Amino acid sequence: MSCCIQRFPTTAARSCGASLAEIAEVLNGAKVLYEVTQTEAVRLEEEAQEQEDAKAAEAAEAEGEAAPEPPDCQGQNHHVISRPIAKVLKDHETLGGLYEPRDERFVAKAKDEDSHCGYQKWHRDVDLEVMKWLRIERRAAQKEFEKFLREIYNRKEMRERFPNGF
Repeated sequence: MSCCIQRFPTTAARSCGASLAEIAEVLNGAKVLYEVTQTEAVRLEEEAQEQEDAKAAEAAEAEGEAAPEPPDCQGQNHHVISRPIAKVLKDHETLGGLYEPRDERFVAKAKDEDSHCGYQKWHRDVDLEVMKWLRIERRAAQKEFEKFLREIYNRKEMRERFPNGF
């Protein structure tokens, strides 16, 4: 019966004698299956994008695109718009072209060497968080993006690294 309903949902009652309740049950089952499949597809796509972003951040570090650890580091100037973030911004629907890699308008001075020296794990994690936000917020305005950045850099652990914010 369900096979007949799936093949001829609009004429199943006439074609195979299915009741309206049976037709509704099969169609609702198909709808639920479709929704589950779509949700899983979105989750897999997001997971793949996160892995791609992580590889991009690692590649930037390996290629020396990220700030290398300088000799006698005393706490670097931190560029909020890193090169990996700038790559994602370049293709953003509303923010593309508004920011440069290592944009001088968005710099924070680290408190000391432990706070920022090179492309540390916390830096990669922040980059990944920003890149993910940009991919989700495809139509974000400039003010929204900068507000999001300020929220990150106002977190307790970030204020400890960069007491003056950016």
